[in-house]
Amino acid sequence: MILQITNKKTISNTRSKLKFKNLLEAVKYTAKIADDKKANFIKVLDMRSRLIITDFFIIISAKNTRLTRRIEEEIRIKLKEYNLYPIHINGSAEGNWILIDYDDFVIHIFTDEFRLYYDLERLWRDSKVVEWQN
Repeated sequence: MILQITNKKTISNTRSKLKFKNLLEAVKYTAKIADDKKANFIKVLDMRSRLIITDFFIIISAKNTRLTRRIEEEIRIKLKEYNLYPIHINGSAEGNWILIDYDDFVIHIFTDEFRLYYDLERLWRDSKVVEWQN
């Protein structure tokens, strides 16, 4: 699946188009955003052979709810620059488990305690892990 996303920005009277080459690039960029915001655990799972509703899970954890909310906000802001908008967000108010659904990929942002409790990595342990770091 290829994302052809463009966003028009005026920079010194010129227009630049921001776009991802493919879906995997968008997923890796999202993981990098969380890493830059001091997430302490990030795992990307390839769900294409396991689910029909989405292609990738990005599992992120942070030390507290304040940080989970900040990571969620930063992801939305940065992906908006690429004209990517979530179709659904759940859990922002509580902050213990925030789910952001971008259709082709779903982001799970947990506090450390909730990540250990729900243990999505164990549930989906047969899924391929995607290396997102350069």
